[in-house]
Amino acid sequence: MGLFDDLRQLSEQVRKRQTHVKGEEATKQALIIPFLQVLGFDVYDPQEVGPEYIADFAKKKGSGGFEKVDYVINLGGAPAMFVECKPIGAVPEDHDGQLARYFNATPSVHVGVVTNGTRYRFFTDLRAPNMMDATPFLEFDILAFTERDAENLRAFTKEGFNAAAIQSYAEDIIYTERLTGLVNEILRSPSDNFVRFLLGELEIGPGRVTGKVVDRFLPIVKRAVQGTLLEMMTRSITQEIATPAPAPAPSVIEPPPSPVRTSIPSGEPADASRSSIVTTAEEMELFEIVSRICAESPSKQSIAYKDTATYFGIHLGKVTQWFLRAWCTGAKKALVTRVPLDQTRLLAHGFEVDAPSENVGSSRVYFATIKDVEKLRPLVLMAYEEQVKRMRAGVEE
Repeated sequence: MGLFDDLRQLSEQVRKRQTHVKGEEATKQALIIPFLQVLGFDVYDPQEVGPEYIADFAKKKGSGGFEKVDYVINLGGAPAMFVECKPIGAVPEDHDGQLARYFNATPSVHVGVVTNGTRYRFFTDLRAPNMMDATPFLEFDILAFTERDAENLRAFTKEGFNAAAIQSYAEDIIYTERLTGLVNEILRSPSDNFVRFLLGELEIGPGRVTGKVVDRFLPIVKRAVQGTLLEMMTRSITQEIATPAPAPAPSVIEPPPSPVRTSIPSGEPADASRSSIVTTAEEMELFEIVSRICAESPSKQSIAYKDTATYFGIHLGKVTQWFLRAWCTGAKKALVTRVPLDQTRLLAHGFEVDAPSENVGSSRVYFATIKDVEKLRPLVLMAYEEQVKRMRAGVEE
């Protein structure tokens, strides 16, 4: 198996174990040691994974003993990474300072980790050599992660670890996230400076671009941005329809059960099985998230849900006009939409995507927690917008 599959398997184990883990030592043995093993380290070799490491200049405790970092990862005969462990349930942020003291005292170490067995905070020394940064450049939650999150950990595996490249990698992660957030914010709510930049590029209007000019063009810029994004998505869909994608290779992972029916007729009579269907809190949370996302669309078409014995469906008033079907139980959850497979891979970057085994949609996306649906915002909006278009065009499903 690959790193993502190994982490997902560990995630299931952590879910089962966490309620039975008490204290720091149990957290180390049941949760943290297995995580280091997934990263490829030999936890049984003290020369590679050394417990209770005393760093140079470590402070003495009140009892007279020295403070010790829980684990040191040695590579090439020298300390390369420190791991400070706290009991499950502890807040990792409260213990960053303790790790910093060891970090600053060991010149060969450029990576430090603080963890409570579920959350891992990765630090380096971007701002000053051997001075641990105040904030982590990467955080990882073993109970809620995407394929992209797992890929970010590859640099910290035994096979991929390169201390000299850590700073550059950390900068890439930090600035990519910041720029992604900035671009996202600009596209959703164009700033005055962005409007001025566009007007300057187009050389619109004589002289200085005043506040009144910005106010005049702001709604035009918003419409232009929205239109551009929708055009890009529509063009990709048109290309997908014109050139059907080859059938994907069968997945080695057992998918969640697919619905027996491809659609549910409107006005379907109630039967005895409906009374046994219970809509879960997770399904309602998913519906609330999807409702908030769809409310951002200019289409303003109301949505509703229908729970069935096999899946949770979200539709546009008529159940045949569905745009999303979800499986919310178990460790491996999934969404099915009518968005083409290649387009879904672009919109759900970092998530596992495949084609449903039955004819129930064009693509299926796997996720770990209901909160992950927030990260699938572009896909949900696309599925919703396209179904609104089909409905308004009178297309019967």
